[in-house]
This record gives sequence, structure tokens and C-alpha cells, in this order.
Amino acid sequence: MKFFLIIFLIVCCVCHQVDSAPPRRSPPPPPPPPLPSYTVIQMVMSWPPTYCKTGNPCKAWSEIRKNFGLHGLWPADANGNSVIDCRGTSIPTFSSPDALKSYLSRTPKLVTDLSTYWPSIIQSERAGYPFWQGQWNKHGVCSYSKINPPTAYFEKAVTQSKNHYDLLAVLAGGNVLPSDTELYTLTQIESALQKKIGTTNHVYISCLKDQQGILLREIYICLDDRARAYASCPDNPDTLGVVGLQSHKDGSKSRLFLPTSTHSSFLLCYGLWTRCYGAVCLLCCCFR
Repeated sequence: MKFFLIIFLIVCCVCHQVDSAPPRRSPPPPPPPPLPSYTVIQMVMSWPPTYCKTGNPCKAWSEIRKNFGLHGLWPADANGNSVIDCRGTSIPTFSSPDALKSYLSRTPKLVTDLSTYWPSIIQSERAGYPFWQGQWNKHGVCSYSKINPPTAYFEKAVTQSKNHYDLLAVLAGGNVLPSDTELYTLTQIESALQKKIGTTNHVYISCLKDQQGILLREIYICLDDRARAYASCPDNPDTLGVVGLQSHKDGSKSRLFLPTSTHSSFLLCYGLWTRCYGAVCLLCCCFR
């Protein structure tokens, strides 16, 4: 009897120890991937008569300001390649235009400024929020290591758009004017811009080709990594900026229109698109 009592007590003690043992903790989740580094912010300024040829239906021409407009502030690396789609990190993105609208509701003055200085010319993005959501989720997130919180990114966009609200006047100072007959060289365009951005700072030019010829679509003006001061866009043969093209046999001779309207149809060089990325493709398309 004593023997069985001893065995019973031993079993009870073992069970008590098992029950009182702390539960095993699951390993912590892996840390989110770090944000990729970037060197400059590309301020991309669109020319509406050309941009509206790219397939996205624009607003009525009477509703569009007849000047260059901000497309976005895009982080880029030391080679001039855009750093995009940094989702999956710990940086917040907006799941819908309504989510961004709710976030910006705390800063009504900023919303007013965005509507004035950073509107979308695309009909489906008339309200603004779908456009700004897309720009933040694709580009803004990637600048978060140096430009944060999201409101800071949107404020930078407003500030830079204000500073370049009449970019057409800057070009006009170098005798580059909208025309469906006059052709301009890359050197002419860059020289006109350098009167504002500095003579040592270089830009990128992206274009479309249609039945009319080569049309200027967007100008990429580079800023420092916090979008405060001008910087030179990296000179790299893969990005085919203005400087790189001048080293080619026909680069400085390439001529393009700054069209006055959207009347002619466009023909993109799709073959080059498969081998290029973003602005790089458009530049290759223009000057082949």
C-alpha cells in the first residue's frame, strides 16, 4: 500500500511540474526588409499636350492648365534609376483613396494646396486622392527614410510645384516655346532650364513619337535626397540623359517638338519598352 502511495505522489508531482511549465513562445516574426537607398529625388514635370496621348483619357482640355504640371517626386539611385514599390516594409501605405482621404482630413490646408498645385489631369483621377495614393504607394514610400511622415512628402510636392509653377516661362527665356512647327535640340531645352536650376545641373528629357514627330513629354529635374535643393541628374549611359546623348553621334542633333495641342495620334516604340524602364525607355524611344 505504501508502495502505491509513493508512486501516486511521484506521478502527481510530475504532472504538476508539467502543468506549471511556461508555454513555449513562438519565434518573433522576421524584421521587415530595409528600405532601398536613393541618391536624388526626380521632380517629374509633364507637358499635358503630349502626356494626354499616352492612352489615359484626360480631362477636357479647357480644364487643364496650359503649363507643365508636377507628375511626381520620384526617388532614384546613383545611376538615375527610379526606386519604386517599397511596400512590404514597415512604412505605411494607403489601401484605398478613401484611406488617404481620411489621413489627410487632419490637414485641410494641405488638401487645398494639393488640389491647386498637384492635380491629376487624368479624368478617372479627378478627385485627386486616387492619384496621390498611387504616387505615395509607388514612390513616396521609398523616400520615407529621409522624408517623413507622409504629410511631409505631400508638402514637398506642393512646395516644389509652387517653385516651378510656370516652367513654360523658364523655357521661353531660352526661346523654347510651344509650337507644332518649331523643332528644338536637347541642348536648347537644357540650357533654358539651367538658367533656373544652375549651369552645372543636368536634366532628363522623356518623349513620345507619333506621326507629327518626336514630342517632349516630361522633364526630369533632380533635387537632393530631401527634395530641398537642385542636384544634377546622374550621367549614366543606361539612363540616356541629355548629357549622355550628346556623347552619341546624333545625340546633340536630335530635335523635338513642344506641341501646342493633343490633335495627333501617338505611336509608342513598344519594342524598346521591353528593354527599358520608366523614363529610360522613353528616352531610348525618342532618340533611336
